[in-house]
Parts: sequence; structure tokens; C-alpha cells
Amino acid sequence: MKRIFILVTLLSIISLYQIHAQGCSDAGICSTGALNPSNDKDKSNIIDHKFAITYNGYWQMYKSQFYDQGAGLTVDYKISSKSSVQAKTAYSFKSGPITDTQGMSDVTLSYSYQIISGGKWNLTGVIGGKVPTGKANMTYEGLPLPMIYNTSLGTYDALFGLALTSKAWHISLGIQQPLTTLTEHEYDPYYWRNTEYYQHLLNWFPSSRHLDRKTDISMRLKYAIKTSKWSIAPSVLGIYKPQPGYVESIEDGNYEVIGSEGLTINGLLEASYNINTSLTLSAVGAYAIQQRPLNPDGLQRDYVVNFFIKQQF
Repeated sequence: MKRIFILVTLLSIISLYQIHAQGCSDAGICSTGALNPSNDKDKSNIIDHKFAITYNGYWQMYKSQFYDQGAGLTVDYKISSKSSVQAKTAYSFKSGPITDTQGMSDVTLSYSYQIISGGKWNLTGVIGGKVPTGKANMTYEGLPLPMIYNTSLGTYDALFGLALTSKAWHISLGIQQPLTTLTEHEYDPYYWRNTEYYQHLLNWFPSSRHLDRKTDISMRLKYAIKTSKWSIAPSVLGIYKPQPGYVESIEDGNYEVIGSEGLTINGLLEASYNINTSLTLSAVGAYAIQQRPLNPDGLQRDYVVNFFIKQQF
């Protein structure tokens, strides 16, 4: 069975590479608390483990000759059979044609409470927030870098969501609302007009100076095929922005970034293996079925692979 699982996982990841994958292009909401449950055995009615620590490594490649890799840490604590809290962050290493950057990603804190339980379906509510670890104001030789080079989104965000789950199905809706704007993010191609990178930046990264990010709404539909040891779960994840972002460009004035609103649809495939009741290994790949034309916040990915180790105590 272990050999079969490993073979299925590898074939799944390889197929995602060939599809020219693009990952979850959200600002954090789609993987927060109960909005992104793990594939291990459901224990919502029994408090077997109080703590869970998840270690993850990821690698991403962008069409703009940009690479992003790093390691993440998620800590879950089960308060009762109905409620739990979560904290998560990551350390990122980013590499592009201009320079390399690294640093701590934003910290996400959330609280999940099971509103309805006991039947075939459970309903869980999630509230939380994202705390920035920086001001999204990284520079290279004194010139401001695009958002894609920054390891922090630079804003405080509020998170809300509902998840409806059964043994096999997961349906969720999440809202991420930025509470602040990027008053110290100064990137504009104008600053780079006398450098060799000017044309590259014009082609790939329009101005995001003083970006005012708008609301993200996430919608996930997931179906898991499970045994006592392993699971495979295809899912569809939509990220909808009802309003375009707003920037204060040097040359073009203040304007809404038309094309940064609308719907992104991602296809994902997850596979996990429960080594025992406390330890789970997982792999996730994703691709974009539909993408927004512009992403001034830098949240666009092409090839994506994630690996997870989850230890419960």
C-alpha cells in the first residue's frame, strides 16, 4: 500500500507540472483554520490530540523568471471538541532577474468553532487576522522593488469564513479584508527608467505604489477519497476580488488597476499518508484554470509544489 501511495503521489505531481500549474493566488484566507482541513482521519468528536504542528516546504516558479521557495510552520491547539486556535507563518527565499530577497512571511492567527456537529455534516465558523512582518518596502540599490520580491504583504487583514464538511466533502467560503494600505510601498517602474531592468519591469510589473488591496473572497469545493491510511483529494478553489486595486502612480496619477478584479479559479490535487495516528505526510500541487490579467499584489504563481509533515500530540 505504501508503494501504491508513493507512486500515485509522484504521478499526481508530475501531471500537475505538465499542466503548467498555478497555485492558490490568495493572501492567506484559503488555507486558514477549518477553511483548509487536513486529509487525515476526522477526530472532531474525540479529543485525541491537543496539539498539532505542521512543517511544510514549498517551491514555486513564475512566468516572469521568478522563483520562490521556503519553509513554513503551523501550530494548532484544540481547546475543546468544538473549538481550536491556529498560528502559522513561513520563511521565504525569493529570486528574480533583479536580486534575491528573503524574510519572514506574515503571521496568520485564527479561531475555529464548530457551530453544528453530530450529523452527517458539520458547520464550522472561522475568525482571525493576518499580522504583517514588514512594510512591503524592500529595495535594491536604493530603488523600490515590486510586491513579488517582498516577503510580507505589509497590511493588517481581518479573516472570516464558514466551512461545511462531511466524511468526504468540504465546502467553504472565506473573506479576507485588508484593514490598512501600503503607505510605505513605493514601487513604480519610473524609478528604474535609467537601469537595464526598466523594460522587464514595464512588461511584468506595473506600478503598485501605495497599493490599496481590496477584499478577497475564497470559495472551495473538495472531495476526499479516504482509507484508514491514505487519501487523495481533488478540489477547486476560487478567489474573487469584487473591486480592483488602487495605486498612486508617479507618471499616470492615481487610478484603479482595471484587470486586478474578478475571479481566479485554481485546480488542486492533494495526497496524504497517515504513518500512524499522530504522524501524516502530504503533498499538494495546483494549477490555474482561470486567472486575473493583473496582480499588483504579486500573488500570482505558475508551478507550485508543497510538502507537509504533520505531527499531533
